[in-house]
Amino acid sequence: MNQPNLVLRQIFVLALILTASMAVTLRANFLDNSDFKEDMSSWHGDGSAAFLKPDGTEGDESDPGVIPVIKLKTSPGETRLVYQEFETPDKPTTLHVKVDVFASADFKRSAHASDYTINWKAGGTWYWSAIAIPNVDFWIRGGGSSWFYKLANLKPGTWTTVDGRFEGLPEDQDRVVNFCIPCGEGTVYLKNPVVEP
Repeated sequence: MNQPNLVLRQIFVLALILTASMAVTLRANFLDNSDFKEDMSSWHGDGSAAFLKPDGTEGDESDPGVIPVIKLKTSPGETRLVYQEFETPDKPTTLHVKVDVFASADFKRSAHASDYTINWKAGGTWYWSAIAIPNVDFWIRGGGSSWFYKLANLKPGTWTTVDGRFEGLPEDQDRVVNFCIPCGEGTVYLKNPVVEP
């Protein structure tokens, strides 16, 4: 093979490698519709689409400064959640899950011990074989063949970033992430959900 053809072939291979790596980079977030621009497309559960104004109250899409969010209204008798199923074709054993959470001014979780199944503390990360309802304001629950949890308490009227890094996970391709709130009063809003390797 002559020198110009060899150089062209090397450039072509390099271009393919760069294109493949850019595709992986662009798909860093396993979640679809994470900006909620398609309302509740790809999201399931108890959430609904809403727009939040800078002052923390709900508004319309045309209001200045509003952002699209998922709204979870609490219930006095049961937990609420919104979830998305997703695929991880490379079956990573580590996942990074992050979401910004805003509690309304009237948000308050239930004070009844019977509304919870486990007494884990906010800030903790847990791996468990079953679905649990911890005594906290908010939790990420993810899974495939087993469950992983990140727990948080919220300060009403303030955005809180709940950020969990989960390691040693089974090599599952099909997974789910749940964003959960306990029984109580008030409303919780979500923005910027991310699940990445």
